[in-house]
Amino acid sequence: MAAIKFVFHGTVQGIGFRAHIKKKALDLGVSGWVKNMPDGSVSAVFSGDREMISILEGYCRKIPSAEISSVESESIEDSDFNGFEIIRD
Repeated sequence: MAAIKFVFHGTVQGIGFRAHIKKKALDLGVSGWVKNMPDGSVSAVFSGDREMISILEGYCRKIPSAEISSVESESIEDSDFNGFEIIRD
């Protein structure tokens, strides 16, 4: 099991990016969360099998209407996530 925090920069808000991520995460058995950030980026934590996390990250880069300019990632301590949540502030 692994947990990785991602920050996606570019055109990633207002296009259904978070909903696409949640659907694919659930399909792949990845847990965690995703949320819009005030600076226009989207932050997410993916937890689960490393291969499934890698597939999900690759999927994020191909979401229709998204134009990703850069992605930051860092391994974090694995937490016990229950499902996958879109966090709305």
